[in-house]
Amino acid sequence: MGRFSKHGSRNVVLIFNIGTCKMELSIIIVNYKTPILTHRCIESIYQSKTSFNFEIIVVDNFSQDDSEKIITKDFPEVKWINNTYNAGFGRANNLGVSQAKGEYILLLNSDMLLSQDLHPCIEKLEESTLNGVLGCQLQNEDGSFQKSCYYDVGTIRHLLSYNILWYKLFKPQPKSLDAVMGSFMLIRKTDFDVVGGFDKDFFMYAEELEMCYRVKKKGKKIVYFDKYIAIHKHGGSSTESNWTLRQNLLSNALLYLKTGGWLSYLSYHLIYHFNIITNTFLSFSLSKNDRQVYQKLYIAYLSNYFRYFYLPFIYSFKKNREFLKVKR
Repeated sequence: MGRFSKHGSRNVVLIFNIGTCKMELSIIIVNYKTPILTHRCIESIYQSKTSFNFEIIVVDNFSQDDSEKIITKDFPEVKWINNTYNAGFGRANNLGVSQAKGEYILLLNSDMLLSQDLHPCIEKLEESTLNGVLGCQLQNEDGSFQKSCYYDVGTIRHLLSYNILWYKLFKPQPKSLDAVMGSFMLIRKTDFDVVGGFDKDFFMYAEELEMCYRVKKKGKKIVYFDKYIAIHKHGGSSTESNWTLRQNLLSNALLYLKTGGWLSYLSYHLIYHFNIITNTFLSFSLSKNDRQVYQKLYIAYLSNYFRYFYLPFIYSFKKNREFLKVKR
């Protein structure tokens, strides 16, 4: 059956099934003070005319604004879950999945837009029982391509790819597809449950890399499905650039500790220092914009410096720990 809902000057047909129909897909969206983006994302899901039974679950990370009112007014069928604190990306998605009834789980950022039926994605995932996590081709709103997957996650090779001298001398090519962007991740609910979902130690960033690492450890494959295209308003749900860089770097440090242990963690910082020194001396070969990007990145890294010393002790020995979060 259907329901009509008016959004501005457009009439959108919202299709959903009721009764005893089997729920095939649960779409999880984490909202944190982004009601307009989340509204637009949900609207795009319905407009994509996805051809099977699905539910939408929004987990609100203690926005303390009018997000719930704005979303549920136009989409009353959406299942809304209020967190009592800002639980970050991974924990919020874990909560959403725990309430999901679908056979498949689509983790979708609030700043995403869908324009195609999701059925081909599920068909691609089901081509093999070894397919674990599926990501799609992400594009900017102007149609330009955006980074959609990760290679060589948690390796020295990956770190050295950011070294100007190393890159000029060896021109390293990525080897192993290890993860897809957390903004669009399709996975069977059984596989999500088997690996235990996202690691709760991560507040934001790198948690999708760590979970994909565990999925691969279970013998599953990471699938990049470039025939399905979705629009990602990159950074739309994260507005504090300096905080974002610092949080990203701290989470990546934790990623190396989680996936490779203390030796990997030490190597991460040694190579990072090597990159800072080398790239600073060779910065003359970069454009002004690239120099500024590197400068901001290294300032953010150094601002976390003392946290890097106690991080491995806290996250290796402390049992009751909070997620790793940079103070704003």
